[in-house]
Amino acid sequence: MLTSPAPGLLASFQEHYDDLLRFLTRRMSDRQRAADVAQETYLKLVKIDAQAVPVLHARSFIFRVAGNLAIDALRRERRIAACHDEGEGVVNVACQAPPPEAALLAHERLQILDQALLQLPANARQALLLNRVEGLTQRQVAQRLGVSESMVAKYIGHALRHCRGWLKQAGVAASVAALMTALVVWQQAPALLADYHTGVGERRVITLADGTRVTLNSASALDVAFDEHERRVVLVAGEALFETAPGARPFVVETATQPVRGDAARFSVRRDGGVVLAQGTAQVGGQPVAVASDASTQMAWQRGKLIFNGRPLGQVLEELERYRHGRIVLSNSQLAAMEVSGVFDLDDPQALLRTLEQRYGLTVTYLPWLAVVR
Repeated sequence: MLTSPAPGLLASFQEHYDDLLRFLTRRMSDRQRAADVAQETYLKLVKIDAQAVPVLHARSFIFRVAGNLAIDALRRERRIAACHDEGEGVVNVACQAPPPEAALLAHERLQILDQALLQLPANARQALLLNRVEGLTQRQVAQRLGVSESMVAKYIGHALRHCRGWLKQAGVAASVAALMTALVVWQQAPALLADYHTGVGERRVITLADGTRVTLNSASALDVAFDEHERRVVLVAGEALFETAPGARPFVVETATQPVRGDAARFSVRRDGGVVLAQGTAQVGGQPVAVASDASTQMAWQRGKLIFNGRPLGQVLEELERYRHGRIVLSNSQLAAMEVSGVFDLDDPQALLRTLEQRYGLTVTYLPWLAVVR
């Protein structure tokens, strides 16, 4: 007799995700490829959930689906490899990054979805996230929110209509699942064509030709464009810490806003133009920058730490998101202003959110490429 309805598949997937990832890693011989198959498995389970197909043993069913998808992926890879072997000696290296316009579109769509969710009343937003993200049944959502099942159905219906209308008004023809897939592409696409780059959660120290020492933060990229007039570098993405070597030519960092010039200085720069000066002199667009009294705290990421002193939770989550794969969503907007203090270890990305749970009584639900904080 079939006893476990399909909605339980999503909760079971979440419960057994670590075991599933280990299983797929053994199959694929690569953790990143295994994570891709796990994401594909989740999207397939979402479709099954929508069809309300009953299953007998959720865990076994999930592993079987994932195993079949892993086999399909390996077969595709073998076919691609065979096609390459049949070539006439011409080597074509495909860029791993998506087209720039595709990455930009994905980012814009996610911003639109964020705006739509923020416009919802708190109960409607929580009901939608609990049901569609955490996989809770409407009865479970009703118990969690302390309302009737019929009210939960109204909340979810209102939230879905609101989000669809918002996306339609913005000219975005994409489902929430498609946007989540786009997010994966966006976060897994550092500027691979830059001279130097780091992946999510990675730090890298490089020494430029003039002796300047550069520390690249997570998901960052840097191009070097030295010439006879100046030592110019382009911060393509993320953040970098510069310890400039003395030289007759000025050292200039190009950002998305104004150029930053540092003379015998130690300073960090973000792609959006944010600058923290620890020592020496620096200018942003010709205007001098004062030495920051808390520069050591703001630059703690270089030592593998993040330090917050009374920062709003919303800002803390935005910062933590830079150091781990996937999106962090705060389901209760009232918590965004809660002040957070503490030291976080960047060398253990999984501990970042666990620390918040333990210290501030928050609950974090983990899904592939998504963490919901409430």
